Amino acid sequence: MAPNFQVHSTESVGSVTDFLASKYFKYIDVRYFTYISMEKLARSLEGKGISDDKTGSADENSESHSRASIELSLRKSYYILSKIPSMEDNNEKSEHEMWSGSGSSSEEGNLKEASKKSKTKVKMPKAEKSNNNALSAAIISKKMKSKFTKAWITFLRLPLPVDIYKEVLVTLHRAVIPFLSNPIMLCDFLTRSYDIGGVVSVMALSSLFILMTQHGLEYPNFYEKLYALLVPSIFMAKHRAKFFELLDSCLRSPLLPAYLAAAFVKKLSRLSILVPPSGALVIMALIHNLLRRHPSINCLLHREDGNETHNDDSKAEKEIVDAATVANISSIKPGIDHFDDEESNPVKSNAMRSSLWEIDTLRHHYCPPVSRFVLSLENDLTVRAKTTEINVKDFCSGSYATIFGEEIRRRVKQVPLAFYKTTPTSLFSDSDFAGWTFICDKTEENSNGNKEKNFACLSEENGHISAKRQRIECS
Repeated sequence: MAPNFQVHSTESVGSVTDFLASKYFKYIDVRYFTYISMEKLARSLEGKGISDDKTGSADENSESHSRASIELSLRKSYYILSKIPSMEDNNEKSEHEMWSGSGSSSEEGNLKEASKKSKTKVKMPKAEKSNNNALSAAIISKKMKSKFTKAWITFLRLPLPVDIYKEVLVTLHRAVIPFLSNPIMLCDFLTRSYDIGGVVSVMALSSLFILMTQHGLEYPNFYEKLYALLVPSIFMAKHRAKFFELLDSCLRSPLLPAYLAAAFVKKLSRLSILVPPSGALVIMALIHNLLRRHPSINCLLHREDGNETHNDDSKAEKEIVDAATVANISSIKPGIDHFDDEESNPVKSNAMRSSLWEIDTLRHHYCPPVSRFVLSLENDLTVRAKTTEINVKDFCSGSYATIFGEEIRRRVKQVPLAFYKTTPTSLFSDSDFAGWTFICDKTEENSNGNKEKNFACLSEENGHISAKRQRIECS
């Protein structure tokens, strides 16, 4: 039987949890029973939250105190769960260090069946010893993974504070999912988080992508939600680097429909004229890869207004259109973009009828790296043998500081110089100040050999002569 200890203190229990994490979590049995305790605590907190919702006549002070105590318990629970070492380093070990000297537990099952081998005098062959050790390690790993899964799944059902919620989403894909017995059990938690939108959806994208690609999770509205995340504020988010890498990975499949790939390309190109230069570089890398992976959307690079066809209209719509409507369509001025930037559904955005005119405007961007990067789209990206994909990771963490640093370290071969084909006769030319003329009058040389010059500025805008300014220059 495992002993039950209770700690009572009028002060904070932070020192106790710190001591537990630093001194005792190295023991396999302490971790095992800690997972059991965390599961029981999470279930009690879940029931307490339900009962608080039903009692609406309770005092406000007691209710706020109850919520504060529940929030403190949630924070301590997450602290303990995040500090427990994973089984990753202990899977290959046949011997585990235990706090209890017995090495077994009659109540929760046999954690270590081979713990009594040291007390027996019967000698076994080395092959049998290795098999028993491997079996015991496999049993321990299986039981630990089961308790780990129950503890985390029960904890994630609770109403977590916002900061804890975000921290869980950031570490979930590397600290929790690889060690769960059945990662699909997280699908409800992750889909709810992904539907929230904004930064929370960006944080949930990593774990959701792992469930979809490695564990067979089906999420029909995944690309629609991903399309809704493409807003200018995402280029200033804290976790934008990971988001752009996952965005490139999500759009990597060659089975992606052409209209869907065109919608993402067009949405990104529209954002390129609204975001900082570092965001424009990431967008150019993403568009380059999408155009290379999906040759059917390369028509967006160059499209004439007169050559646009309306093959995407249905037969029913063609029957409704009369002669007057056809005349109105033919009289539409060129330069109309059919892409609907405010449409949340990528299917209805009419991206295939548009063009990437925004990319052409970046040729004259004020930031030199952006204008130079645009030239990469002039290559024929449909020929995959002559082109390669761009690593989006190299541009994800860019900023004004990184761009400035790269420009300083860059070796310039040609230096722009200011020169005149002919020697200028005046300080300012007539084109510098529209509406003003500069007249130079030469006078006779004075007795000291100096030359006097009078400069009169005539204002043609109001039809009168402005005040004259004279300056005597010594030759």
